Amino acid sequence: MMPQSSAIYTVKELNEKIQELVSGEPWLGSLGVEGEITGLGRDKRGHMYFSLKDPSGVLSAVMFAGKQIHGLGFEPVNGDKVHAFGHIDVYVRDGKYQLYVDRLVRVGDGEVNARLERLIARLDAMGLFSQEYKKPVPAYPRNIGIVTAGAKAAISDIKAVAKRRDPYAQLICYPATVQGQYAAADISHGIEVLDAMGLDLIIVGRGGGSKEDLWAFNEEQVAWAIFNAETPIISATGHEIDTTVADMVADRRESNPSTAVMHALPVVADTVAVLEHKYEIMTAIMENRLERLARMLDSYDRQIRLLSPEGRLDKQKEQIDRIESDIRSAMRARLDGLTDRLDGYGVRIDDGMHRKYEKYKNALDVMTERIHGLSPTAKLVGGYGYISSAGDAVRSAADADCGDEINITLHDGSIQAVVSAVHMEE
Repeated sequence: MMPQSSAIYTVKELNEKIQELVSGEPWLGSLGVEGEITGLGRDKRGHMYFSLKDPSGVLSAVMFAGKQIHGLGFEPVNGDKVHAFGHIDVYVRDGKYQLYVDRLVRVGDGEVNARLERLIARLDAMGLFSQEYKKPVPAYPRNIGIVTAGAKAAISDIKAVAKRRDPYAQLICYPATVQGQYAAADISHGIEVLDAMGLDLIIVGRGGGSKEDLWAFNEEQVAWAIFNAETPIISATGHEIDTTVADMVADRRESNPSTAVMHALPVVADTVAVLEHKYEIMTAIMENRLERLARMLDSYDRQIRLLSPEGRLDKQKEQIDRIESDIRSAMRARLDGLTDRLDGYGVRIDDGMHRKYEKYKNALDVMTERIHGLSPTAKLVGGYGYISSAGDAVRSAADADCGDEINITLHDGSIQAVVSAVHMEE
């Protein structure tokens, strides 16, 4: 007996019927799934596509950009263990069912934060955050160590800030790993290395990042390195929302390394202006005092003339004249001394700037000579040539055969030649 023929569906019709079946299951309309994120990606509209996996299987998932505004409180990465809340539906075009996520929560945040709170409480009980151990940050640091990421742009920005404020300050940068498994050990080592150099100040931090990116600055190893350092330390982790353990142990906190350098270094021009202003004030004070003393002397002279005989008056007048002369000489000598000191400061500043200019000029000349020595054109001028065959470089005798046409490029032209013999060195 022939079996009764089954109904024939188009692919779309079948997928739509399966979608109806899935949509008709209430428990699939609102559920949570635990798994590990894998295959994470975003499209140009901001929709996030990924899979949830566990040891037994994989589930496709999508979280649209609109859901991420209120349903995503962290930046997910592959490997995160999460709880995904949403509903199951079928994508008719591809015949694929997937989880449409409304809310995504990372599993373990509570445990991590609890562990951090326990560490903070323990370090606080041991006195690492106590004000009595905070070292004063010097007002005029000359040698500053910086432990931060070795990115060229970040270091250049820090140096530019320092040069604008105090071109005579010396910066010593320790390029450290500031994120990842070995970050805490590398940051701690950098602090210890710079601390042993006897610097005036050390800045520890990075230009910013998420809470996870800055986690190395919450490690106990870094906290003890900062606490045990004899050099004053500024923590500059670039995270305004949360305070790291490094911020709490350090002697001062700034928003990022560049800002820390800016606040640590006074502007040289401003300092000179302050000294000049103080000199003017001191000069005015001295002149006022001299005038006041002169008026007092005139008053004494009048009193003597009224109360004393002529001889006594002359004697007293001579004595007063000597006192006035001595006072004026002393005041003038002091003013001259202050003027000489200020002149000396100006000469020292000018000499320092000239030495700095000559140092950088000599370094530039050396680098120019080195670059010229490495130039291919310089090699050609020295008698060397560049050999090519059919557009390819001839680097070995094995690259040419008898009868090959070769081109020899010299510094002032080229030579066409034909290979008559090839000799290989044994």
